[in-house]
Amino acid sequence: MSQAEQAATPTPTPLKLQVRSFVLAIIVGLVAATAASFFLWIVDGGQELFYKKLPESFGWDTLPGWWVVLLLLVGALVILGARRLPGATGGSPLSGFHFTNPVSWAPAILIAAGATLIFGASLGPEGPLIVLGSAVGAILVKRSNSEDVTKLAMLLGGMAAIGTVFGNPFVAAFMLLEFAAMGALPAVALVPAFVSLGAGYITLVGWGTWTGFGLHTLSVPGLPAYDTIQPEDLFAGLLVAVVVSVLAALARELGERTDLIGRKRPTAVLFAAAVITALVAWAVVTVFDVPYDQILFSGQTGMSTLVAQTSAAAVLAIVIGKLIVYGIALGGGFRGGPVFPATFIGVGFGVLASLVFTNLSVSAMAAVGISAAATVMLRLPFTSGMLAMLLIGAAGPAIAPFAIIGAVIGFIVRQLLDGLDAKRASKLADSVASS
Repeated sequence: MSQAEQAATPTPTPLKLQVRSFVLAIIVGLVAATAASFFLWIVDGGQELFYKKLPESFGWDTLPGWWVVLLLLVGALVILGARRLPGATGGSPLSGFHFTNPVSWAPAILIAAGATLIFGASLGPEGPLIVLGSAVGAILVKRSNSEDVTKLAMLLGGMAAIGTVFGNPFVAAFMLLEFAAMGALPAVALVPAFVSLGAGYITLVGWGTWTGFGLHTLSVPGLPAYDTIQPEDLFAGLLVAVVVSVLAALARELGERTDLIGRKRPTAVLFAAAVITALVAWAVVTVFDVPYDQILFSGQTGMSTLVAQTSAAAVLAIVIGKLIVYGIALGGGFRGGPVFPATFIGVGFGVLASLVFTNLSVSAMAAVGISAAATVMLRLPFTSGMLAMLLIGAAGPAIAPFAIIGAVIGFIVRQLLDGLDAKRASKLADSVASS
């Protein structure tokens, strides 16, 4: 073996250290996944209370628009209060996932995220779950004097927590592999993190007579089987991937612009984002007689209704409305994750394409849309393709090439978007330096 090959070969981890890391992974995974399930239970209960039980108790057959405005403003008030706590609700969803936030920041971030998710802003739970899980990991090893141990525990907790929302540990496992491939994660942490995902999954499916906390099953119900690839679907899939990638890029750009304004007027932008979200939702719901979950929330529970739509105009309005409220939520001061609203937009455009061109497979177009949108937002093509397979997999294995097409096109568009962001940042730095 040459010296170069020897240098490239990783040094084996001593067996004793491996065993310790696995034990740590099991403990952290179990506790972090339990905490994540509790957080999701609070969010689900809050949404049901404010958007279902209270309106029913008031005798409302349909939600008044003013009620939705009120709830989103209440959410904004809670977030405003959370900003006074350490960490001031952390970074925006545009800045990616955060595994190393100080534990003291976690309360502010989780309060803001809870208000965001419960009161209807269009973001997902995955970002705050990582913050919660990483805080759990840090607390469990707080007596350790090793910074490396603390970082490992935070990673283990964050991955176990996000694994609870995907309903399948292998989506998060793909995420781990891509983090390692990008150099954001040392390879030595991969197997312990995989163990923590498995341990966390046990809390969902149960052990012995205990049935567990239950799975957050991710799928798009109501899609027809897709057993054989059709040439017209492949061609259309390329076009859908491009359009959905551009739509996701537009949502991200709207978020960036909103965030830029929010840095100067954070309170005004937060409340404006709440009002605009409510007005857009009210307009689409009133004109097209669709449920509020087609515009509000993360989109996880609204996909079956979206797939069942038969009006192209209604689906187009839903996609545009969701894009607007999603972009505003990304940069308007709300806190949450960027994944699920993006996948909802991807499914929506896939449904729209199949309604306009009736010979196209809605299952194949939805798979393309999910992977393209998720890749633009996450910059993780393999994870996004796996997510599309999980959501649309019931339609049959023939949708796999469409998930790959969407992921590749989405990755290209995201690279172009990153290039534009780099040029814009360079120009801004030059203008600041010259002034």
